[in-house]
Amino acid sequence: MSENKDAKDNFDIIEQIYKKYFTEIENSVPHIQQVLFDFQNESYKTWKNAVNANFSLQKEFIENSKFNYDIPESFKTIIENMSEETVKYRSLCNKIIIATIESGKKNVKTWNDNADSFIDLNRKIIHYWLPVFTQK
Repeated sequence: MSENKDAKDNFDIIEQIYKKYFTEIENSVPHIQQVLFDFQNESYKTWKNAVNANFSLQKEFIENSKFNYDIPESFKTIIENMSEETVKYRSLCNKIIIATIESGKKNVKTWNDNADSFIDLNRKIIHYWLPVFTQK
């Protein structure tokens, strides 16, 4: 009887530890997500501001230097086509990333939905093998 009580006490301690662990995660994850979202937004703004600043500086230089010359139509067409292809590529990459994340989410959800089945299967295996390893 004492061995069962000791085992129960041990599992009570382990249960307290894992509950505390997951409570901390549940409290910290939303904050981490918000910080990452804010960081992503600031990075985007910085990138956009850097591109805008460089564009403005180049435009000002060309206007003030009088080095401005006409770009041939064929070159303009190439630049526009490259720009279109870049946007299409970026869009495709975003779709792939989203599909990958959704697939991972679906896999985790499926595993989570079937966790009870896994537990039942493991319980049956334990009960099947337990008599072999216990003293009579």
